[in-house]
This record gives sequence, structure tokens and C-alpha cells, in this order.
Amino acid sequence: MNKPKLDFSPNNITAAIGFQADVESARIVDNPKVPKPVETTLSDDDLDARGAISFLYKKGIDVYDIHRIFSVGAIGLRDQRRLVPTRWSITAVDDMVGKLLHKQVLAHPNIDGVTVWRNNYIGNAYWIFLIPGTWEFELIEIKSPGSIWNPSQSNQIWISSEYEGYGGRTSYAKETAGAYYAARLGVLEHLLSIKKQCKCLVIREVSDAYWAPVGVWQIRESIRNAFKEEPYHFDNFHTALIQISNSLSLPIHDLKSKSTILTGIQSKLADFSPTS
Repeated sequence: MNKPKLDFSPNNITAAIGFQADVESARIVDNPKVPKPVETTLSDDDLDARGAISFLYKKGIDVYDIHRIFSVGAIGLRDQRRLVPTRWSITAVDDMVGKLLHKQVLAHPNIDGVTVWRNNYIGNAYWIFLIPGTWEFELIEIKSPGSIWNPSQSNQIWISSEYEGYGGRTSYAKETAGAYYAARLGVLEHLLSIKKQCKCLVIREVSDAYWAPVGVWQIRESIRNAFKEEPYHFDNFHTALIQISNSLSLPIHDLKSKSTILTGIQSKLADFSPTS
């Protein structure tokens, strides 16, 4: 093996990688055990990648394993199998699994009341609003000055958002990229587990404590872990926003121009402020 070198390139999709080196030779010293569903998709080259990914997820194969299998070009139609860059494979798998779950969630009734779930992880704060109504999903990202994705020296807060309605997305979420699909997957998994659908607003606030990105896995897991805790219950969305606004670094009404869900729900957002 050649001398390892440190090449740290910040990436908001994939996990950080340490020292790297070109390997001159490698050998397998044990017989790897491959789960039966994985063997099935590896050998079935008449099954396209979307079908293979859906099959593996339904059979209980971990989404992280599916990321790796897809990345090395081990599934899909025979003439379409090829290596896929890791960041692309992660987003593609999250998107395809999300669309699978989205179809199933639409078959379930609406939730009854407004709930808000909260989680924090290495400088990332998450608020997940579940609101009665048919399926809608939106991710709003607030990036504070000094955070890895906002090196601004002017104390300007960056806001980005992406949204989908009842029928789902038909285009790539450019503003929030892989974060959108990772967050949506965590939400859809929860809704399917409780057999409900709803409008969902996820607010992610990134502080200057998040100085080195670790990949979108932390978004996916932060959403999943939030649903393991007890939620806050509110009589209506208006009350929930007033309560949560005290925890944000900017007034809720500052988000209105970037949010389809906030604009669509009939609330007096102009009256909200962090000190309300």
C-alpha cells in the first residue's frame, strides 16, 4: 500500500473519510455471508434497479447496505449495471425508497392533531411538524453564519427550502439536495409505522457548532431518533408555531417567503416573532 494521505473535502452527502491510499493488492480472508434477498437481486439481471431496491427494502435489508450495493453497480438490468458515485447512490436510494413508502402512506387516513417532534445532533437542531391533512412535505434549512455551509462574515442567515405536494416530487430538490430525501425518508417511515398521512414541515437549523459535515446519514438518523421521543401536542398549528418560534434564531414570518406550507396554512404569521 502506498503512503496514506489526508484529503478532507467537505461534503454534505457522504460521511467524512480519513487517510486514503491506493491499495496494490487485497485478498478475502473469510467467506462473506450474503443475505438471501441480496443474492436474489445480484443474480436477477432482468430486474431494474428501482425494482431491486424496493425488493431489498421490503425484505428488511438496511438502507445503508442498499446504498453500498447500488453504488458498486451490483443490481439492475444487465446492460445498465455500473459503478455509481457514493453521493449519487445515497440520494438515489433514499429517493426511490421514499417514493415506495409515499405510495403506501397515501392509502392511510389523516392524523388527528398537531404534533411537534424535536432532536439535536452536533450543531443541527430539528423541528418536525406533523399537521392534519393530506400528504405534503417540506424541508426548510436555516444555516447560521459560521456553519460549514454558511461561511458569511456579514452575519447573514441563509435559508433554503424544497417542497412536494400530494403527488410527490417530479424534479430534483436542488436547494437542499440529499438532505431533502434523507429527511423525507425518516418521516415516511414513521407515518407508515402509525398508518397515517399528514402535512409535514421539517425545519433544520445548522449552527456554527457544525463545522465539519458528516453526511446526510445524520439527517436521516436525527429524524428517526426524533420519533423515538415523546412529541409536543398542540391544539392547532398557530399555537405550535408560536411555541417553537422561541427556539429559532429568526422569526417564523421570515420563513414565510420560502415556505409553501407556511403560506398555505391559514395562520397570522405576520404576528409571530421569537418573543411572542
